Amino acid sequence: MDMTDNSMETFVEHVFINLSKRQVKILDNEGYDKVVNWKFDDEGADGFSETVAQIAEVLEPERITYSFAEA
Repeated sequence: MDMTDNSMETFVEHVFINLSKRQVKILDNEGYDKVVNWKFDDEGADGFSETVAQIAEVLEPERITYSFAEA
């Protein structure tokens, strides 16, 4: 088996960013997902905005979905 075969790599398929909830859901190419939530304080706001900015820098726009939650 060739260990350099790219078909065995896990990569980010899509990212869902919920701005109202300060939540990011990351979906990989194998169908697994990870949800990350930030606190509603100054530290959480800073961390969330930094993360969203970094995601926007490294992923193509068609791999990112932004949403707002309704109350």
